[in-house]
Amino acid sequence: MYQALYRVWRPKKFSDMVGQEHIVRTLCNQVSTGRIAHAYLFCGSRGTGKTSAAKIMSRAINCENPQNGDPCGECGSCRMIESDTSFDVYEMDAASNSRVEEIRELLEKVDYPPQFGKYKVYIIDEVHMLSNSAFNALLKTLEEPPEYMVFILATTEPQKLPSTILSRCQRYDFGRFTESQIAGHLEKVARESGVSAEPDALSLIARAAEGGMRDALSILDMCMGSGETVKEENVRSVLGAADRAFLFQFCGALAEKEGGEALRLIDKMMMYGRDVQVFLKDLSAHLRLLMAARLCGADETIPGLGGTYGKRYVAQAQQFSHERLLRALDLCTRAEADTRWAASARSVVEVFALRVCEQPEERDYEALLERISELEMRLHELEQRGIAAPAPQGKPFEPKVPKRTEKQEAQPIQDSPVPEGTKLPKDVWNDALKYMRRNMPQVFGPVNQGKYGGYQDGVYRVLFPKEAEFLASMLNADERRKLVEEALNSCGGVNARFEAVTSLPAADPQKQQSVESNVDALVEMFGRDKIQVDE
Repeated sequence: MYQALYRVWRPKKFSDMVGQEHIVRTLCNQVSTGRIAHAYLFCGSRGTGKTSAAKIMSRAINCENPQNGDPCGECGSCRMIESDTSFDVYEMDAASNSRVEEIRELLEKVDYPPQFGKYKVYIIDEVHMLSNSAFNALLKTLEEPPEYMVFILATTEPQKLPSTILSRCQRYDFGRFTESQIAGHLEKVARESGVSAEPDALSLIARAAEGGMRDALSILDMCMGSGETVKEENVRSVLGAADRAFLFQFCGALAEKEGGEALRLIDKMMMYGRDVQVFLKDLSAHLRLLMAARLCGADETIPGLGGTYGKRYVAQAQQFSHERLLRALDLCTRAEADTRWAASARSVVEVFALRVCEQPEERDYEALLERISELEMRLHELEQRGIAAPAPQGKPFEPKVPKRTEKQEAQPIQDSPVPEGTKLPKDVWNDALKYMRRNMPQVFGPVNQGKYGGYQDGVYRVLFPKEAEFLASMLNADERRKLVEEALNSCGGVNARFEAVTSLPAADPQKQQSVESNVDALVEMFGRDKIQVDE
């Protein structure tokens, strides 16, 4: 009967495991020295070897002739455990046995010692699926088990386990496999299976597996089903992914800002039945390689940049500015997430392509950096052609930035009196800021950069320093000013006007003289040391 590759190639010994060297070394030392813990917790994402390590550990600690921590595989205990006929090792899936009654039934058998081996081993997979009552039932036995009892818990989500369980286990975190580790193991599997495979095809499978060896073996199993050489185009067909030439062509259209060509390529991709989410995932990986090529060149040590494609990645990366490539990668990552919820995945990828091709808004800070970078690239191209930029005429412009001190900073004017029973202007302003933060983020940011300038004659003012005059101009535009006034009227209950300024109106001299005379009277009555005057 045919068995899937991931079952055939499940490791039988610690020495057969790929990666996880630190865990393998520790477990082998424990078996060799006999210092076996009563509870282990194996954590990690899917396909990283947690269950395989648990099964190897159950055989190793019961093996009659262990060899450097590995089970011999030949003694009676090893053969019985491997054939699932041993009563000393019990494996349970907590996802389908999560109730407290099932855990209690399991724990009733703890009092019976092992029949053939040294230890009785309970392997509980996906342990995070147990109910709270089941965890409570397991807790006491896990804390003080019989000396022959060993629990091995495996989970993909350790954060869901109670701290009382975590504190009673030796925890081992299984990391994801690297692409080189997966590709190397797949090459060995294909070779010993009598199937030839192209290195690029195995690298593509390794990237698609996202660090999981079981997923990689399953993909290889599908690709080997045709009985032919495992080629890159066959793997892309199985995965529903776009080939590398198409990705270069699509990114070339983005680099030249040819939105029409990008839409035609998307239509071609859809006609071939490619999955949009897989395409965006591959495109994101392609853009990351372009970024790596732009920063590091054709570095053979970086996976994906070696071989015949390295120079091609470097050449295409030079068509993008650093800022534009970073923006494209950011937009691609967002589009990949949006396809999970969008009714039309095609619309998501088309909008992404058009956004990358279009001229960014000038008021966007990152977009301005992108435009400056593109201008620098064009200037550099002109210089390479021997066309020198004209020298500036006259004395170069040196902007004078005035030094600002605490005394030079304008202070808010005193608020005008308001009718009794109405909210104070300062409270209205604070409430309006909260309102704008929730409902008008496009104006909250600029307003929040300024300083409350006071309320006078029905006008609320926000004060900006002289060098931030552009923010004041932005807020004084009719569209934004009306939004701020809407927030103020909503929170204050009365019609109010808004103004962004860099300097406040001069103080009323009569009012200032009245204030000074009042201060003098207070000083004469109570003494200067008892009076504190605030602006």
